[in-house]
Amino acid sequence: MDEDDSCEQLEWIKLSYLKLEFEKGGVFYARLIEEEAPKTCIIIKERLPFEYKFHQSIVSGQALVTLPPDLTVERENQRVAGILPGAVCFLVRDDPVHVPDEIYIAYGLFISRGLTVDMKQPVNVFAKIEDNLEELMKVGKRVLMEGAEVVRFSLALAG
Repeated sequence: MDEDDSCEQLEWIKLSYLKLEFEKGGVFYARLIEEEAPKTCIIIKERLPFEYKFHQSIVSGQALVTLPPDLTVERENQRVAGILPGAVCFLVRDDPVHVPDEIYIAYGLFISRGLTVDMKQPVNVFAKIEDNLEELMKVGKRVLMEGAEVVRFSLALAG
């Protein structure tokens, strides 16, 4: 193993991953995007493990959503469009327009929108599921057709 390989391996080991376990089956690993959403990632990691019941989103497309009653973050790394399947996002509470805190798991086409004047609700993108996206689509469709499921979040270190 040369020095470049060794540095690459050390970087890989430093990466943090979330483990997402669906109650009716399906386990996915999402890489925390700590360089782009450091504050969100810190808060999420400090709270682990946690679980919430996720439902199909009613306005933003192919995404699962939960309203965590006990978790909030600051705005950072926000996007409305260009959110790829596998993105794990946090919609930060916006009291003036009656928007609660929400966590999204995008399993397909996802455009963050809401019932605001401009129809846009930017979300913090803080993690990415990069593998098994076809399986994630199946799980998302299962929740759409069969109803809400509890998803457990825990920390899984790479390496």
